[in-house]
Amino acid sequence: MSSILPKNLLLLKLKLPARQAFFKVAEIVHFDLKEALTEPNQSIEFVDFPESGVMSLLQPLSGGALIELANIGYEGMVGLPVAFGVLSIGEKCFCQVEGAAWRVKSENFRTLQKQYPEWTELCQRYAITLIDQLGRNAACNRVHAPEQRCARWLLQTNDRCHNAQFVLTQEFLALMLGVSRTAVNVSAGVLSKAKLISYVRGKVTILDRKGLEAVSCDCYNALTSYYEQVIGLPSESLQ
Repeated sequence: MSSILPKNLLLLKLKLPARQAFFKVAEIVHFDLKEALTEPNQSIEFVDFPESGVMSLLQPLSGGALIELANIGYEGMVGLPVAFGVLSIGEKCFCQVEGAAWRVKSENFRTLQKQYPEWTELCQRYAITLIDQLGRNAACNRVHAPEQRCARWLLQTNDRCHNAQFVLTQEFLALMLGVSRTAVNVSAGVLSKAKLISYVRGKVTILDRKGLEAVSCDCYNALTSYYEQVIGLPSESLQ
């Protein structure tokens, strides 16, 4: 187990003894599109550390509507409340872009925290970056134009997928941005006409990464920089 080198940035931040102890009780799992990791107000059975793909944290509303609060990739973890002794969550988390994660049972994770205090400090730091993302997403959705938000979201997904092409339906993108499908069509059309992306049959291909960064609002760079500041990893690791 000592030879395992994870892609997850939080796991990479651990000292070797804590990381080795983690891998003794963890397993690698694959998540399919729309597969649920947590359900609202149900027990959190596992803590997951994504290696690839994108997980979406969603707020359920009356009438069945869902609004994205944050997205999580290889820079983060799913099941954060467990680190603070809370074994349920009011939000839903599901797989937005298929990928893999290192998974550990919640009770085993709590044991790791007791054995290695650095786990708790790392989770506290990650919690701060997640709060920053929640706040910035709320402000961004309120102030910035749909095409700016769309560009930011595509850049974040590109970072986490390590791939210029990924599956993304209009329905999903509308959910992530909190807009109608019509607004999604307009935003994607603007980016396509500028030859920044190709969007065909539910597949997005990033054609011009630098151009997409220029169109995006400043929230993208702000989120990346703040993560670097709090977690202490070079920003290049996120891109």
